[in-house]
Amino acid sequence: MKILFATEATGWTGGANQIWLTSQELRRRGHEIIVACSPEGDLSRRLAAAGVPVEPVPIRQDYDLPAARAIARIARERGASLLHAHHPKAHAVCLLSRWLWTRVPLVVTRRVINPIRKNPFSRFKYNSVKIARYIAVCQAAADELTAVGVAPERISVIPSGIDTRRWDASRKARASLGPTPPLRVIMVGHYSPIKGHSILLQAAARVIREFPAVLFQLVGRQTEELRPEAERLGVARQVEFLGERTDVPELLSKTHLFVMPSLMEGIGTALIEAQAAGVPVVASEVGGLPDVVEKGVTGLLTPPGDPDALAQALLRLLKSPEEREAMAGRAVENARKNFSVEAVTDRLESLYSKEACS
Repeated sequence: MKILFATEATGWTGGANQIWLTSQELRRRGHEIIVACSPEGDLSRRLAAAGVPVEPVPIRQDYDLPAARAIARIARERGASLLHAHHPKAHAVCLLSRWLWTRVPLVVTRRVINPIRKNPFSRFKYNSVKIARYIAVCQAAADELTAVGVAPERISVIPSGIDTRRWDASRKARASLGPTPPLRVIMVGHYSPIKGHSILLQAAARVIREFPAVLFQLVGRQTEELRPEAERLGVARQVEFLGERTDVPELLSKTHLFVMPSLMEGIGTALIEAQAAGVPVVASEVGGLPDVVEKGVTGLLTPPGDPDALAQALLRLLKSPEEREAMAGRAVENARKNFSVEAVTDRLESLYSKEACS
């Protein structure tokens, strides 16, 4: 098959990473992948470095007419059998292209779980008969689509995938990780109020009072902005603000517990990566995170925005190395079976074949 991906992404986001990973896996299986995206930014550079053909199409806004015309031209010239829009603006642009200039079947991915507006533009965008199928990265994203009238039979839930091999060294290194203090709790995520960093700091204050032999590490862009709050809560000495890092696999190899206290979250790729690295996890029971963590089996889930519940879950696993490592072992198998890029691409490939031939 010849598949044309479209996206407005320029920086390195979870969605951009999915385009990069799945395009390479699909090419290994003999499919031709072309990506229409901005020629500027990390995504186009990394795709080019991986040998994935890039067509320069800046998508500036919903219903960007020049971009829509360019998408149709590329689909025609490249002989595309399927068009896959990976982000919201690309969704609107590809839909416009589908209405005006091309008959190539259109598949759209929904990666976020925030409510969809119910104005006329949204109804056109989400309920159009020109969209062959939606891919929701989690059940919560699928529920948002059905809430605006998309028929459930038009939605396939296919999660984001990860390169599980990248985390093998972390998992093997953790096998020799002893209980010698301090025990490390890590959170990986750029600072944003919806990521729950403040909830974690409040929980940390409670954990440290009862279990002082613990160190919290915050990894991600702008996490240093949380230092004043940590000082106000009296936990700054036991919180490391590591900022943006490229050595996350090494950090995970030295950590005892991973936490994702989000107030809103899609599939939570960093959570899947932690599981693949064999790190026990605690996460909020919100959005797509219950799709990743089976409560009490592969990790613990807590109500979002509840620092007391989060503190109790962290203390439970910090005090019980046997329980946390047993959960981590089951989580590794879950990550390999359901979230490896190979498993995810199997499902994408099946969907593409069906829609391209319908």
